Amino acid sequence: MGFCNSCGRPIVKEDYGTNKDGSLNDEFCKDCYQNGEYTEPDITLEEMIVRKTKEMMAKNDRLPETHATAITATFIPGLKRWNPEFQEDYKTL
Repeated sequence: MGFCNSCGRPIVKEDYGTNKDGSLNDEFCKDCYQNGEYTEPDITLEEMIVRKTKEMMAKNDRLPETHATAITATFIPGLKRWNPEFQEDYKTL
């Protein structure tokens, strides 16, 4: 099992996104990447962090927001979508 390089969720083959040619892309989940494009191309890193923080808190109501934010704010910026070093790799798939 890997992680989506956009939102960070755990993914297995059934969750993979797709490239322009229809092949599976094991780097991104189907919610974030379809047909070789991000499903939400304009979402910002900060918006993704807030979204994932809220999702974590919804799954565990005892998780303090500061703790959830610390996790997402540390993990998500390191994913390929948000790392300028890798962004060009996913513009032509």
